[in-house]
Amino acid sequence: MDRRQFIGRSLSAAGLFVAGGLPFAWGQQDRARVILCRDRGLSKLQGVAEAAKLREMTHNSVAALTQGANAQAAWQSLFGPSDTVGVKVNCMAAGLAPHVAIIEAIAEGLGWAGVPSSQVIVFDKEDADLAAAGFPVRGEGGTSRCYGTLGEFGPGYEDRFQTEGQTTFRLSKILTRECTALINCPVVKHHCFAGLTGALKNHFGCIHNPEDFHYFNCDPSVADVNEVTAVRTKQRLILCDARIIQYEQGPAFHPEYCVRYDALFAAFDPVALDVKLRQLLDMARAKQNLPPLGEGEFPPKHLETAIARGLGIGDDSRIDLVVYGQ
Repeated sequence: MDRRQFIGRSLSAAGLFVAGGLPFAWGQQDRARVILCRDRGLSKLQGVAEAAKLREMTHNSVAALTQGANAQAAWQSLFGPSDTVGVKVNCMAAGLAPHVAIIEAIAEGLGWAGVPSSQVIVFDKEDADLAAAGFPVRGEGGTSRCYGTLGEFGPGYEDRFQTEGQTTFRLSKILTRECTALINCPVVKHHCFAGLTGALKNHFGCIHNPEDFHYFNCDPSVADVNEVTAVRTKQRLILCDARIIQYEQGPAFHPEYCVRYDALFAAFDPVALDVKLRQLLDMARAKQNLPPLGEGEFPPKHLETAIARGLGIGDDSRIDLVVYGQ
């Protein structure tokens, strides 16, 4: 049995997967819904075929999350023509960044919702990170924009510092001034200080000084940043690229610590999603005879803090994981 097979079978045996059905209505507050769309044959595809499959998986994930009758209706339930949508990717480690085809599918879905392509901004901290991950850096020009907060087209950070909880920072003007809505597009990886990088940690790419908070498990700074009004009120969708997961030695890319998983996750609740990503990483680590994230030197304390503050649902019994694919 290879690593990919091990992870899939282990998750099923642990009862992590709940196959079939849509167990509750979108928007119910006492439960969270996480969609897992998986195709084990994805790793065998390349080029146009891979891009087409990722497009299909992206739209299926959004439709399942919203319980939309079809993908177009799903996107229209979340966004509209008056929105300017920021798509926050995580390209810090170029070898482990969201696939360009997923972001192109997001832009397509936003178009179905009536959002003009010029009102779509794919962004991260720096132009160089985006370019290294295969994203075409570009500004205005009749198509979707793609740039870093810092770079040729980037607006930079707010001049004024703001403090949230124990954390003081300046926010990206892309988030504060250019976007009315936000799509969070994280990846799944171990982080040597935060324990894990997922939906919550991805917003560290929206502040000017994330390196100042990497000690003390990035806690409570990750939770503080996620309490910022611009994050809480603008984030409408989370789409996580889980084609590859890195279970150790993150956040820099180390392919020797990666396994294929060939999946996408979709959620509204960043805490619920990160609970599932933590379980996934722990099971991958167990196969390699590594301890769970919670037993390491730097456990994911920020996730526990986010749960305690009510930033999302962390009780696994209240998280419905709905699996599509194989």
